[in-house]
Amino acid sequence: MASFPDEILDDNEHRGARVVALALLADAAAQRERLGRADDAEALHDFRVAVRRLRSWLRAQSSVLGDAAPKKVHKWLRRVARATNHSRDAEVFAAWITEARPSLNPRQRAGARWLLKRLARLRASADTEVAGEVERDFERARELLEERLPVYRVAHHVDDGARLASFAGEMSSLIRSHTAALRRRLDAVRNPADDEAAHRARIAGKRVRYLLEPIVPHVAGGAESLDRLKQLQDALGDFHDAHVWLASLRDAIEEAAAEEGRELSKTARLTPPAGAASRRAANMDPRPGLVAIAEQVRERARSTFETIRRDWGGGAAAPLFDAIEQVVAALDTRARSGVEIERKYLLSDFPGELPEAEVKAIEQGYLPGKHLIERLRRVADGGATRWFRTVKIGAGLVRTELEEPCSAELFDAMWPGTEGKRLTKRRHVVRHGDLAWEIDEFTDRDLVIAEVELPSADVVPEIPEWLAPYVVREVTGEPEYVNANLAQ
Repeated sequence: MASFPDEILDDNEHRGARVVALALLADAAAQRERLGRADDAEALHDFRVAVRRLRSWLRAQSSVLGDAAPKKVHKWLRRVARATNHSRDAEVFAAWITEARPSLNPRQRAGARWLLKRLARLRASADTEVAGEVERDFERARELLEERLPVYRVAHHVDDGARLASFAGEMSSLIRSHTAALRRRLDAVRNPADDEAAHRARIAGKRVRYLLEPIVPHVAGGAESLDRLKQLQDALGDFHDAHVWLASLRDAIEEAAAEEGRELSKTARLTPPAGAASRRAANMDPRPGLVAIAEQVRERARSTFETIRRDWGGGAAAPLFDAIEQVVAALDTRARSGVEIERKYLLSDFPGELPEAEVKAIEQGYLPGKHLIERLRRVADGGATRWFRTVKIGAGLVRTELEEPCSAELFDAMWPGTEGKRLTKRRHVVRHGDLAWEIDEFTDRDLVIAEVELPSADVVPEIPEWLAPYVVREVTGEPEYVNANLAQ
């Protein structure tokens, strides 16, 4: 699995989704090169997982990727994935039978031997199918994705420029919606017969896991979420495998009975053979062993269901969802770190009865620029002084804001460049519920403005009682009240 730098979360959603998709495609292509090597027992498994990761990512990001991952690519990769399922199922079932064989009596072991031979034939046939699907469908999907994924179009607004959501914000939304689906599907697993519900829950869990994998190193709670999702996937996988094996055993018992019927038909005997020949025939009959194996598989299904109910039913799944919620919260914070969502209000005067406030003396100036205007700010706060460089892009309610602290020496070196574009103000920060209201009292002119930063653009704040009598009107987005325009 490819690793990604921390900065990917600050990319826009279009670039972030494509960078990850291209890395997943490259990984699947690398695993595809291993297929056919006789000494590489894990090649098919690793290719299957790589294709599954790629399919899941392309599906989750379909609204962002658009025509870069068209429907025919999803169809091709789905056929490749289905072709690998049969070989994987036969391989895993054969490994389990080999481990379980010592618990069978000698007569039942005949069934195990017969079943292992049957699974070997099925796997060989499935491997041939995989080779054909890979040669045709995977390669054309790869070719089309490599052509389209590296390029994307961006729409620009005449006033605000490009309106691009951050990759962190997009991932937060995706993980939240997929986790809600996982919660619903996990709740639907209520008894040992709920194989389809368990399978859907398993797929939902995988989709959340594959969304998390590229960003786990960069968010709090990511590693814990992956560990818990892996445990859930294993439990649901064991349960699903048991049901798949039971279906395979039903087919095998029918095939064994048909074989015996054909043998009896060939001999055209009216009565079964007697004596030693009869005993040898009975000992070679695979059906007693198949029935014994089926009972063991049914017990496996019952025990794995009890594990699911105990460890993941009801409130037992809370630690998993709490860990994922921690990831979502971290992504939300990261998404807002470079975005300013702010409403601004013109006041008639400075509020007479201002609640307890944190007071800062601010001096700021703007370096000349047309499309990129940099702000220098000096903040005196409680006896300490700090210096900042800030660039804001856009206008109105939502703007991109990039800010970093700087040294006093750098500030002093750059400050002369702001000559003629400066202002001073005293800022009073008042906490009101979950919001912080900033009352800016300009000290170089007769002007008072209130600002409040919001968690999202659709939030309309309730104006506090102590502020409401002084509000003249909202001036968010009015050019004459933008600080860069007020500076003189």
